[in-house]
Amino acid sequence: MVEILVAVDGSKNSEKIVASSCELAKKLSSKIILIYVSKFPDLVGEYVEIGGTSPSKSAAQYVMAAEEVTSRLGETIRASEIPYEILLESGDPAETIVSKARERKVDMIVVGLRRLHGVDKIRSLGSVSRKVIETSPCPVFVVTGGVDFQ
Repeated sequence: MVEILVAVDGSKNSEKIVASSCELAKKLSSKIILIYVSKFPDLVGEYVEIGGTSPSKSAAQYVMAAEEVTSRLGETIRASEIPYEILLESGDPAETIVSKARERKVDMIVVGLRRLHGVDKIRSLGSVSRKVIETSPCPVFVVTGGVDFQ
């Protein structure tokens, strides 16, 4: 079965990414692997120093946020009657997405990219999507807005 790794971050664009991925998965008779990657371990120390938050509380908040996002987006996939699974990961988002794609030997990765103009295009050179595109072991489908596969 064709497997599509769909990376989301909880932003409004995540809904477009999942909707487009569902359309694509239907056309290809695919399974979706929904992945949410948080920089949580990198940020815990900063939050503890700045806000005095305990690491265990931060970890619990991370898990709750990740589960909320993936649960909501998973319902969209389930409603489309597409087989799927959810991966909750932490670390560098681009590296983790590419690593999971290699490990799972997925056929395609779907990521989102904000529409940027002028100087913002230059700033986006370090973005997660760009890093995934540059290092992916498989084709990458980038969702920038509504996509129609008909």
